[in-house]
Amino acid sequence: MALSRLFDISRRSMATYQRSMDVASNNIANAGNADYTRQRAIISTEKTQQFAGITWGSGVKMDDIERIRSSLTENQIISNNQRHSFNEKSSVLLRQVEDIYSEPSELGISNLMGQFFSSWSELSANPTSSALRGNVVYSAQNLAAKVEEINEGFQIVKTSIYYEFNDKVREINNTLKSIQSVNRQISESKAIGNNANDLMDKRDIFVNDLSKMVNISVNYESDETVNISIGGVFAVDKGNWTEFEAHSSEGELSMVSKNGGSKARLTKGEMGALIDTFSNKIPGYKEKLDSIISQLVTSVNNIHNTGMNLEDPPQPGFDFFEEYTGGKLEIKDEIKNDYNKIAVSADGTSGNGDIAIKIFEIAEENILNGAKLGDVYSTLISEVGSDKQNADRMEEAGSMVLQQLHNQKDSFSAVSVDEEMLDVIKFQKAYEASAKLIQMADEMLQTLMQVV
Repeated sequence: MALSRLFDISRRSMATYQRSMDVASNNIANAGNADYTRQRAIISTEKTQQFAGITWGSGVKMDDIERIRSSLTENQIISNNQRHSFNEKSSVLLRQVEDIYSEPSELGISNLMGQFFSSWSELSANPTSSALRGNVVYSAQNLAAKVEEINEGFQIVKTSIYYEFNDKVREINNTLKSIQSVNRQISESKAIGNNANDLMDKRDIFVNDLSKMVNISVNYESDETVNISIGGVFAVDKGNWTEFEAHSSEGELSMVSKNGGSKARLTKGEMGALIDTFSNKIPGYKEKLDSIISQLVTSVNNIHNTGMNLEDPPQPGFDFFEEYTGGKLEIKDEIKNDYNKIAVSADGTSGNGDIAIKIFEIAEENILNGAKLGDVYSTLISEVGSDKQNADRMEEAGSMVLQQLHNQKDSFSAVSVDEEMLDVIKFQKAYEASAKLIQMADEMLQTLMQVV
């Protein structure tokens, strides 16, 4: 009886430490794998036995192979991924918007609007000059071309965002499908008592990728599967996943579930930045630019209508600009075809340039919300720049926070080759000692057989 127990304890011990060395060896093999989570063999005392009123130890056993992870740190990484990706994508998009304005430069609206008003000042000094009249039209055309270019630029950026948004929705659907598949495999493995650590590593990669695209809420179930919602809408669990689709309506982008039509409230991640830029920032910038140009058109036309042109006999002035609609600033065809129809004179005499002076003075008048047109435009440019700088600062700060969190995660989950080698040596010594016990038991058995 004693010898058989010795053999049994030794056999169990050798098997336990062999598997423990396998775990440590697997850790060492994955030391360079950034997506791998360190594993640890959980060893405990085997259940004791009662015999003849005496408690006999039964050796050692392996209870489980545990993933070494910090749930708090990983949840913080998921949360910060969402904010960091939002700011990172916002910075990229706002850079594109900033480039549209070409400010500060000779090609920017600020300079071109100044040239337009200056051309009226020059014309006031010599109202009959065909060259100066042509310069007024030329400077107005340059300003109009830039206004149209900016509005077209807005549309190009929005179109680019729209297509990227659709691509991201497809990527999200593929990720959710993958998470559901891995969830199911984890649940099945757990149900039959198998280890699912590698599957959980794979699942965590998908969850991490998803958190960079959208704002998510993650709940871990008792069987280590995850239940995820996106923007308040169910997304995936071990049994089902929701397919989403992109919607564009009334100038707004949204992502809704394909079957139920539930709208996900996307406020973070790359998708949140795409929606914010498409639906809020660009329309806001465009509205402010439109108000500046509309006020310029109204003010110039109102004054130009009070003047007289150079026709013989002089005729009353009319609108210099067409009505500003659709993001296009256009000069009246009559003026483009005949510069003499520019109304400069206040009394009909050819040498009078009072109307030109009044149009020039528009630049110095507080005609838009109590401020000058140039100042309002400068405020708009400052707003765009400020939004870009803020996104840059938040992105930089987010990068630092994420780096710290990943360092904390590595301190828990990353493989230390030195530590694993020490474990291998420890398990090897225990394995050799167990083997020595079998050898001793065999010698005792041989001695007993010789006695018999």
